[in-house]
Amino acid sequence: MQYNLFGNTGMEVSRLCLGAMTFPNTLEEKASAAVIDEALDKGINMIDTADSYKQSEEVLGRLLRPEKREKVYLTSKVYRRFCRDGRVGANSRVNIMHNIDLSLSKLQTDYLDLYLLHHPDVKTPVEETVSTLDNLVKNGKIRYWGVSNHYSWQMAYMLGLARDRGLEPMCGVQLCYSILERQMEQEIEPMVRKFNLGTMVYSPLAGGVLTGKYHPEQGRAKAEPKRDRQQFLRRLDEQRMAAIIQQLRELARKQDITIEQLAISWVLSKSWASTVLIGASKPEQMSSLYQTADIELPKEVIEEIDQLTQFRVHSAFLNQPMKEGWRVDVNR
Repeated sequence: MQYNLFGNTGMEVSRLCLGAMTFPNTLEEKASAAVIDEALDKGINMIDTADSYKQSEEVLGRLLRPEKREKVYLTSKVYRRFCRDGRVGANSRVNIMHNIDLSLSKLQTDYLDLYLLHHPDVKTPVEETVSTLDNLVKNGKIRYWGVSNHYSWQMAYMLGLARDRGLEPMCGVQLCYSILERQMEQEIEPMVRKFNLGTMVYSPLAGGVLTGKYHPEQGRAKAEPKRDRQQFLRRLDEQRMAAIIQQLRELARKQDITIEQLAISWVLSKSWASTVLIGASKPEQMSSLYQTADIELPKEVIEEIDQLTQFRVHSAFLNQPMKEGWRVDVNR
């Protein structure tokens, strides 16, 4: 396993991060425990969850205590409105302070290594959000904070606000990125390079499209596509998708790896990608994914894939239709 520093922090994180969204929804607790043990054994030292992932935090709390907690960087996200009957901004001081205590209780830990805003919040002034996160750092409940599914202008404003007011700045971003979803290359990639932000890449297999289950010769997968796969298929002409998958499958065959390994290795080839989230619905699906940490694709293969889906750079951001983001309080 390879490691690198997460942005401007002192966290030395593994290039692969274990995503716990499936704990215990499609991966029951006993299987989740086996996946965690194998991940730690393979050198993974970062685990990601969120307050919206049903019982994921509770399961992690039981499985990581007591001796495994200090072996990992633990990340969670805030957005669910659990208090005041939901009559509260998702990123408001009230909701964040309520949810951090709830998450810490479920995870059976005194602090989080990284706390992320899951989405922008149109109701809450961003000044309130940033100052609240600054207080959480100062009070020791979190070590660092960042965002997920935000646009570059939103992150730039947060960085400027924190610098102007002497507050703890955001240190990183979690974003959707894959061979088929490359929108972040337009503005977010240059930004994370400029400000040395840590990046957590999720959905490197494009919502399941790059798992190899989509067979071009079938026209459509035999089973009804999942919601994520339907989204991708709606955005791409089906025949064009089939041709791309076929080319990727051939590239993988020439490298003697699976199409899943090709897809994740391509993301890992991007120097700005601090860590890539991996997960599965079955424990046996994880083994081949760990091997990508040691795969180095030839430069010409990376360039061929870059060209193959270059048209996907300039397309709508799949996972964040809310472009305006949060409210700015001009009176503060």
